[in-house]
Amino acid sequence: MKNLRLLIASLLIACFVWVMHTFSLDYSATVPCSVRVHTHLEGYAEEAVAHETMLLRGKASGFYLLNTRGTGRKTLPVEIEVDARHFVPVEGEEDTFYLPVSEIRERLNEQLGDRFDIESIETSRLTFSFTRQSFIKVPVVASLDLHFRPQYMQVGQVRLKPDSVLVYGALKELQRISEVRTRSIAAHSVDKNLRGYVDLEPIQGLRFDTGRIEYDVEVDRYVETTLTLPVTAVHVPTGRTLMILPSQAECTFRASFRPRGGRITADDLTLEVDYLDYAGAGSTRMIPQLVTEREIYSWHIRPALVECFLVEEQ
Repeated sequence: MKNLRLLIASLLIACFVWVMHTFSLDYSATVPCSVRVHTHLEGYAEEAVAHETMLLRGKASGFYLLNTRGTGRKTLPVEIEVDARHFVPVEGEEDTFYLPVSEIRERLNEQLGDRFDIESIETSRLTFSFTRQSFIKVPVVASLDLHFRPQYMQVGQVRLKPDSVLVYGALKELQRISEVRTRSIAAHSVDKNLRGYVDLEPIQGLRFDTGRIEYDVEVDRYVETTLTLPVTAVHVPTGRTLMILPSQAECTFRASFRPRGGRITADDLTLEVDYLDYAGAGSTRMIPQLVTEREIYSWHIRPALVECFLVEEQ
């Protein structure tokens, strides 16, 4: 009796080892797949399921094939991200696009490669019907929380790429927005250019055609200078004189610590009042404008306003 039990145990172990060995081997098979894509076709929902079943021919372990066919599903679900430029409209069929399977083979290999070695794809193209969605195009606004080291500042506006996005959703919700903002771009003791990526701030019930924005903030060391400049009138018609009081103003400006072209002097700057602006202003008080070919980061003048008097020559 003892020998019989030993024999049965040995047979069970042998069967187990044989099964494990057999199913660990690779086998050729054709696997039917249902394909769901995620993309950003302008004016459409971001996902759709292929009309056709995609047939993949390749090799996989017996365990993987058994698991695939033992789930009760007729097809293996495959979900991939696809660039919108690969979709081609189907002539005569509204809201329907086809996708050449060759465009997604690499993505399929990435997703299935460690489990299923694709040898060939027996489906040449897949067709998808996308649901139309309302959308608007709005600008992207950067949310900046930057603190600079002494004598450093941001130069110009932050550059965003893309600088606008498509927003999809219910028309009622879309009518409430005029811009989308990034998540906070925060940094302390900044003394050099900032570049990176930031996500958009989500808006409930809406989606964006892209959720990630590239930003570029130019930073430079500056020097602040104050100069006394004459205020002059320009574009004054013949036979008229535009008198300005005071005739001089203090201009305080910030420029690069190492400006191209050397140090900026009073000869490089002019404060002007344009007669055309004065004629259309309906007021005698005007704000002079700084005119220069040199690169100035920021400026202000004192006094901020001047009085202008028009004199007709006799």
